[in-house]
Amino acid sequence: MDYEKIFAEIEDIMHVDYAGALDKQDWPVKRPTTAVLQHIPDEESFVYLVQHYLQQYRDNHVFFSNDRVPQVTVGFTTRRYGAALYVLTADQEKRLSVGTAITAIDGLTIPVVAATHQLELDPVPERQRFKTILLTAKTITLADGQALPLHHFPQTAAPAVFAYRQLQADMGYVKMTNFTDYTAIHEFYQHHLAQIAALPKLIIDVRVNNGGDDQNFYPLLSAMFTGTVPHSTISPDTGMQINATPRNYHNWQRAVATILPNVDPALQPTLEDFIQMLKDHQHDGLIPFELPDTDTPDAPIQGDVQPHQVVVLSDYDCGSAGDSFVMAAKKSPQTTVIGRATYGVWDYANVTTQDWDHFHLIYPVSRADWIDRGEGIDHVGVQPDIHLPWTPAMIKEDKDLAFAERFLNKRH
Repeated sequence: MDYEKIFAEIEDIMHVDYAGALDKQDWPVKRPTTAVLQHIPDEESFVYLVQHYLQQYRDNHVFFSNDRVPQVTVGFTTRRYGAALYVLTADQEKRLSVGTAITAIDGLTIPVVAATHQLELDPVPERQRFKTILLTAKTITLADGQALPLHHFPQTAAPAVFAYRQLQADMGYVKMTNFTDYTAIHEFYQHHLAQIAALPKLIIDVRVNNGGDDQNFYPLLSAMFTGTVPHSTISPDTGMQINATPRNYHNWQRAVATILPNVDPALQPTLEDFIQMLKDHQHDGLIPFELPDTDTPDAPIQGDVQPHQVVVLSDYDCGSAGDSFVMAAKKSPQTTVIGRATYGVWDYANVTTQDWDHFHLIYPVSRADWIDRGEGIDHVGVQPDIHLPWTPAMIKEDKDLAFAERFLNKRH
């Protein structure tokens, strides 16, 4: 396997075809040396090397994978507070407990590790993700001084949650961890939307939301508005550009040819027009882009007759369509966003894939033009109306939810 050749092509994609190529051309991205690329021992090491390289672009819509190497995890998740990482979950790593503090990785303190990886990590400590760093580490040190060798476990997807419960006689709670699963989400609406509409107070929890399709959250917007609301009211305040290059044309053409027979016939002309536009402009680079209004239906949002007071709980594990939902919520005069800023995975979107046999690079080709106004949200996120700083005490006690209940009870 010619790792050096594949990496050179990945680098070229990030410099030419990636939607953020021009925006990030002066970033101090460090590439591995030729000597390192020529002495990679195995495919797993190559994947980690590429992932570390790509993390410096700080775009969660960019990802590199290998079909032959199963995705693994260290068996626990963390969040940084001060000079330590705190264990949030430990479903597979039974030697750790939720709330345990980790003070060092491979003998280096957490602040030193963060400084070493500053190009990859968010500058805000509580938003720093140490997953890839831990995957390539050997040991962690706990607050009591105990050193533990790290183990790897098969990565399993957390089950999606679409849940409703009544917190008080006049207050409901909705939790949605993605906007992807159309069938499950619309079954949820069939069972619970009437209950949600009947209550004057509502909390919607998207602190963990992996995104998906914006259309799948539209029914929730009815509780946030009264009367008829045009779609322009809830749409993000930005246009879009597409990076039209020969590679992006060919990658999208291949992908669309595969899925077109199974696409709703009404959407097929839109996809065909998109491919034709990429073909016609494939040497033009970033061009203004506007599709017919297919992602958002022409019909306006029909708000409930009875006004609701709504709280949306947000945090940095909410991104993409989750970002879109929180942006829409902030445009509602009846809604207050409480918690912490969303992750911010929005400015560069509409991903395509470059394949090398069993290696795959996913990268976005569209760019939101609000970046030019200094209003992009990638890695800044959608800011809450009321910020509650994260602390380790929140791991075992849902202080966000308790605050939201008190807030709604005072307002109504």
